Amino acid sequence: MTQPMTCPPSIMVVGDSLSHGSDGDYTWRYRLARHFAARGAPVRFTGPWTGTRAPPRAHRSPPHAHRSPVGGYRPGIGFPGDRHYARWGRLMEEARRNIADAVAAHRPGHLLVALGFNDLAWGVSGPDRLLAHVAEFVDRARAARPDLRFLVADVVHRTPLPSLPHLPGITEAYNARLPGLLAALSTPRSPVVPVGLAAVYDPYADTYDGLHPGVAGEFTIAKAFAGAFLPALVTGRAG
Repeated sequence: MTQPMTCPPSIMVVGDSLSHGSDGDYTWRYRLARHFAARGAPVRFTGPWTGTRAPPRAHRSPPHAHRSPVGGYRPGIGFPGDRHYARWGRLMEEARRNIADAVAAHRPGHLLVALGFNDLAWGVSGPDRLLAHVAEFVDRARAARPDLRFLVADVVHRTPLPSLPHLPGITEAYNARLPGLLAALSTPRSPVVPVGLAAVYDPYADTYDGLHPGVAGEFTIAKAFAGAFLPALVTGRAG
């Protein structure tokens, strides 16, 4: 039986453009927040950033600006307290280097991680290197909080691009090996739970451009993370 939560769990979404969203999106983060609230299990989002990717005109920032312009959400919705650690174009190769500082600063209890597409698509890492970076990411995050809990998604497929003929194969190779790695990294104190996005995310039906989530895709991603979160982490079970 699921035990009632005495305080809202704190979660930090770590991701790329699929998690960041563009100006005017709802985002799957918003869908996830609504999902939990509707079930009497609200969560607290944490992280260094808020909002979505700014519209193009907002990118004309002063040359010495230290903060990127921030985009908004769909007009008329409220997303109070939204914080995250997702950014357009982000790589696992980069995130592994700074995750410890972010965890130390913002103290999430749970990391919801959706990274790797850019690493594979743009030739930064092959499956072997990306898997090694996932392991390093987990180790470094745990160094900042040993009881941290993880939900790690596999890499979604996009509609075919003639310039990336090998992407489906290397994505499948990475996704096939990821659950085994996550099981090896998981501990009773700090479970690492796989989230199978690739099997449920349809790039033809769930996206507006072959990759990034439209309304249907936002629900698909949120449902996948919620389905893994509630039984595996809120109750303290690893699997």
